[in-house]
Amino acid sequence: MCSAGGPMADIDLGKLKTKRYRCLDCGNEFKGLGKKVVCPSCQSDNVECKE
Repeated sequence: MCSAGGPMADIDLGKLKTKRYRCLDCGNEFKGLGKKVVCPSCQSDNVECKE
């Protein structure tokens, strides 16, 4: 379930189109989505899309 200040929504995260990213500060590789992606390891926004 996901809630952001409103009623609960049943969202299947597996169906969302994610992209692969690499953090240019710590080297972590991860999946993300959205306009402002941040590294989950170091919270840097210095990331590049690998796709």
